[in-house]
Order: sequence, then structure tokens, then C-alpha cells
Amino acid sequence: MKRSLTFLLIVFIVFSTSMVIAQADLGRESSVQKATVMLKIELSGIIDSALVEYVKKAVEEASSNKYAILMLLNTPGGSLDAALHIIEILRRSSVPVVGYVVGRWAVSAGTLILFCTHVAAMQPGTIVGAMQPVEVSPFGGYRPVNETKILNPIYKEAEACLKLRNRNTTVAELMVYHNFVMDAEEAYNSHVVEFVAANVDELMQKLRGLKVDTIAGTWMLEPETIIDYPPSLSIRLAHALSDPLISSLISSLASLLILVGILTANYHVLAFGVVLFLVSLLGVGFHINIIALALIIVGISLVIAEILFVPGTTVVGVAGFISLVLGLLLLPAVAPTTISPEYMRLTFYTVAAITLPIAG
Repeated sequence: MKRSLTFLLIVFIVFSTSMVIAQADLGRESSVQKATVMLKIELSGIIDSALVEYVKKAVEEASSNKYAILMLLNTPGGSLDAALHIIEILRRSSVPVVGYVVGRWAVSAGTLILFCTHVAAMQPGTIVGAMQPVEVSPFGGYRPVNETKILNPIYKEAEACLKLRNRNTTVAELMVYHNFVMDAEEAYNSHVVEFVAANVDELMQKLRGLKVDTIAGTWMLEPETIIDYPPSLSIRLAHALSDPLISSLISSLASLLILVGILTANYHVLAFGVVLFLVSLLGVGFHINIIALALIIVGISLVIAEILFVPGTTVVGVAGFISLVLGLLLLPAVAPTTISPEYMRLTFYTVAAITLPIAG
């Protein structure tokens, strides 16, 4: 009798333990959310504040609908401040974000963004890296930034993103301090990205069944549908104006119009040139302080007064010119930007090729 009771007790304990384990496994499975729809966004061209707003809206849209995000990256870099805002959005995202480098590259600021995505992938032939920032002057020049007080935080941000996603952190130092560049195969073999895929369809196949942890819990990627999420018209316009190539062309044209307006006493041309010049300043992201803005406004006003009301009064015109120059010189330098030097050279040569013949 005792043996029977002992046997039944053992059976009961084993059965109860099995049930508890099964319920725990079931609970874990039920807590995993499935992402069957992916919201596709494209970050192309310069990384700027317009793209920050674009990514923010996309994450909000995806979060409200329980979508994952497929972020296509093809960028030479851009504003460091904008890139840092984007990676902060990615860190706080409750839905998985898959970064996929397509076309040519995602260097500089683009690499930093890729590092912070929950899943990183690259198209064969694309490259990442070259994260040393450059500093752009108000007059179109640039220089590589070597100050450790700027480089060290960028390095730590890159390292933190790689560590957060359980990737190889050793490449961060090479890319920030030595402009190291990797192609897709090198990045994959070095555990910097999780996948190499020739196209979106191949990437979707590789993502199926993958579990991804976000701040809201664990997700399983089971992509069946991709929904395009294009930027709004206002974001597109702001993004276009923020491109150094476009803003430099606008600035050069504005300078020529202002010069022609002054020399010919044509205030219509002058006014149009001033408007274009201000647009170009907004485009490249200048944060104009009050004194500089006041000097510019006073300078322009004096020059216009010279032309319209007191022609021939050299003192007024000279004072206006000096005020305008001082205002321009007092404009704060643009914050360090992580745009590839190659793209900056292209911008310089393009602007020079277009404006020099006109000026000559």
C-alpha cells in the first residue's frame, strides 16, 4: 500500500511539474508579438532634421499599428545632431527596426544610424564606415574634425549602439578615428551586420522567424506585407533644401543676384537675392543668433536705403556693407557634420563649375 501511494505521489509531482513548465513556456510564447507587416521608409541623401521628423512619424505610425519598420539607407552622412536624434528614436522604439543599406553606401552618420537598428543588413557592394566628422564653414569650406572632445562622444555612441545590439564593438574606434570602411561581406563576417541580402525579397525570407528584443518586449518577425511610407511634401522640401549641394547653389545664385542688384540699383533683383540667401542659410541648418540677424537686417536696410532714398551717399552704403559683413562673420559655425569628404568635394566642384563662369 505504501509503495502504491509513493508511486502515485511521484507521478503527481512529475505531472504537476510538467504542467507548470508547459504553462511557463506557453506564457513566454504568448508574450512574443508577431510582426507580419513592415512599414518601409527610405533615408536617402543627407541626414538632416527633416529626416528626423520623418523617422519619428514612421515609428509612431508603426507603433500604433504594431508594424515592424524596414529602413532603407543610402546616404553619404549628414548632420551629427540629426543622426543622434534618430538613434535616440530607435532606442526608444517599441517596434523592431530593420536597417538595410542599399544602392551605394551608408557612411558617416548613416553608419551610426545603422548600428542602432535592431537588425542590420546590407546589399552586396554597399559600404559602411568613415565616421570621422567634418566641420562646414559659412562660406562652403570644410575640414576634418580631430578634436577628441568631439570624436570621443561619437565613438562612445557608436560603441554603445553596437553593444546594445550584441555586435562587434571593435570597429567603432577604427571607423571614427581612422575613417575605416567595410563592404557588406566584411561587415557580415565581422559581426557588424546580421544579414547580406541582394534585395528586399531575399531579406524578408531571411528575417522570417527571427526574434527581436525591443523596450516593449520580444517580437518575432514574420513579414508578409510591406507598406510604403513616403515622407510628406513639407519634409521632402526641407530635406531638399538641407542638401549642401542644393543650398550651396542657392547661396551662390543669391550672392550673384545681390551683387547685380547693388551694381544696377535694381532693388527687385536685390530683394530676390536676399530671400534666396536667407533660404540657403535655413537649408544648411544655420542657427542664426539675434545679433548676427540684426546686423544682417540693418546692413540690408542701409544698402536698400542707399539705392532708393539717398543715392550717392557713400557713407550709408559702406555702413550697410560693413554691417552685412559683420553679421555674416558672426553667424555661428554649423555644428560638426558627418558627411563623407567625397560628397563635400563633389559639392564644392559642382558649385564652382556653375558659378565661376557666370561670375566671370
